Amino acid sequence: MKFTYTTLRRPLFFLMLICLNGWAFFAWAQPANNSPYARYGLGNLSNGVNVRSAGVGGLSVAMREDSIPYLVNFLNPASYTSIGFTAFDIGVYGNVSTISSSTQRQNVNKANLSYFAFGFPVLTVRDRSKLDTSITSKDGEAIKTYGRRVIWGGAFGLREFSSVNYSATDSKIDTSSLYGNVDYSFQGDGGVNQFFVGIGLAPIKNLSIGINASYLFGRLNRIQRLEFQDENYFNVKSERYTDVGGFYVDYGAQYTLGLKKGQDVLTFGATFAHPMKVRANSTIFGRTYKVSALGEDVIKDTIINSTIKGGHITMPWKGGFGLTWKKGEKWLFGVEHTQELWSTYRDVDGKNDSLADAWKTIAGIEFKPSVPETNRGFWAYFGKMHYRIGGYYGMSQFKVNGTQLPDYGITLGLGFPLRRTRAGANKYVQSMINFAVEWGQRGTTDASLLLENYWNFKLGFTLNDKWFIKRKYD
Repeated sequence: MKFTYTTLRRPLFFLMLICLNGWAFFAWAQPANNSPYARYGLGNLSNGVNVRSAGVGGLSVAMREDSIPYLVNFLNPASYTSIGFTAFDIGVYGNVSTISSSTQRQNVNKANLSYFAFGFPVLTVRDRSKLDTSITSKDGEAIKTYGRRVIWGGAFGLREFSSVNYSATDSKIDTSSLYGNVDYSFQGDGGVNQFFVGIGLAPIKNLSIGINASYLFGRLNRIQRLEFQDENYFNVKSERYTDVGGFYVDYGAQYTLGLKKGQDVLTFGATFAHPMKVRANSTIFGRTYKVSALGEDVIKDTIINSTIKGGHITMPWKGGFGLTWKKGEKWLFGVEHTQELWSTYRDVDGKNDSLADAWKTIAGIEFKPSVPETNRGFWAYFGKMHYRIGGYYGMSQFKVNGTQLPDYGITLGLGFPLRRTRAGANKYVQSMINFAVEWGQRGTTDASLLLENYWNFKLGFTLNDKWFIKRKYD
C-alpha cells in the first residue's frame, strides 16, 4: 500500500515567530530623527526595495529573482513568477544624516525595520526547453529530466511606506515691537505602513503580469507652536492628527528575452499605480496656552476643534519602466526610470501641501565571480560573493519656497552566501546575508532651504527552503 502526504521541511512556527517579532520591532523601533521636509505630504517616503536592489541603486522594475538565493521583489509583483522556492526576506536599516543651512548644521540619525516579505511558487509546469540529461540510470543510460517554470507565484509582507519624526525651530525678531520676538516650532512623528498581498501570473512563456493589493495604515502627528516672548500674549498651538487606513493597488509586468541560446537574458519591466482615494480621518485642535515654571503647557482656551471622519487622501499616479541584461551567471546590468505625479496628491482638506511631480533615473551593476561551489577556503569564499554598485539622480516630491529639491546618490552592496543544500536531483536552495551602503544628497542651501547629506546602511537576511513536499512510502 502506498501512502502520500504533504509536509513542511521547516516548522511553520519558526516563520510565525519571525513575523511576530517583526511586528513588535516595527511598533517599537520608530525613527529617532527624520528630515525636516517630512512636514509635507505623507512624510519621508521609503524606497522600499529589498537589500539586494538597494546595492544596485534601487533597481526593481525589471529585476527578476530567478536564481538562488531567491528574494522577494515586492515593488514589481510580476517578478513573483521568478521565485523558484519559498523565500523569506527581512531587512533593517540605519541612517546618519547631516542637515545644513547657510549658517548652521546638525547631525541626525534613525533606525527601523524596513520590510519583511514571504514569497512562494504556487503552481509550476514542465518546461521542455530546460532538458537535463546529466542523470543516468543503473545501466548508464541518460534519464531525461525537464525543468519546471512557475506560472503562478505569490507573496505577502509588511513594509515601511513613509515615516515622520522631526523637530525644527525658528525665531523671528519683531522690529516694530508690536508683539515682541516670536519663536516658531514644528514637531511631527508617526508614519504610514503598508501590508501587501500579491500574485504574479505567467499567462504565456516569458511574459509575467502581477498585482499587489495593499492596506495602508498609520497615524501622522504634526504640531506647530507660536510662542511670544512678551508675557502679555497667549501662545498658540495647533495639533493635527491624521489617521490613514485604506486600500491601495499597484500593478507590474515583465517580459524576458533569451539571447545566445538562453545564456544571456534581457528583461523588460514596467510598473503602474493609478490615482486612488485612501480613507483617512483628521482631527485639528487649536489652543492658546501659557508655559509653566516647569516647562509644561497650561491650556487657556480651545479656539479650533475640527474633525473630519470618513475623508480620504488622494494618492498620485505612479509609473516606471526598466531594462536588465543578465549576462550568464556573472553579470547583471540594469537601468530604469520612474515618475510619480505628486502634484495631484491631496490631503484630507483637499490641499496639495507643497508637493510636485517627482522622477528618478537609476543604473546599477551586479557581479558574481565563477568560483566553483566545491572550492573551499577563505579566499574561495570571496569568489562566491555578490558585488554590486549603482547610482541614481532625480527630483524629489518636495517643492518648498518655489524650489523643487534634487535627490541623488551612489550605492555599494555585498551578498554573503550561506551554505547551499541539495533540494532535488539537480536543484539547490541557499540563504544569504545582504548588505548595502548608500550615500546621497537632497535639497539645497539656496532660498533659505536645507541641504541633507545622508548615509543609509541596510542589512537583509534571505532564507530559502523547499516547502510543501509530497512524500511517498510503500
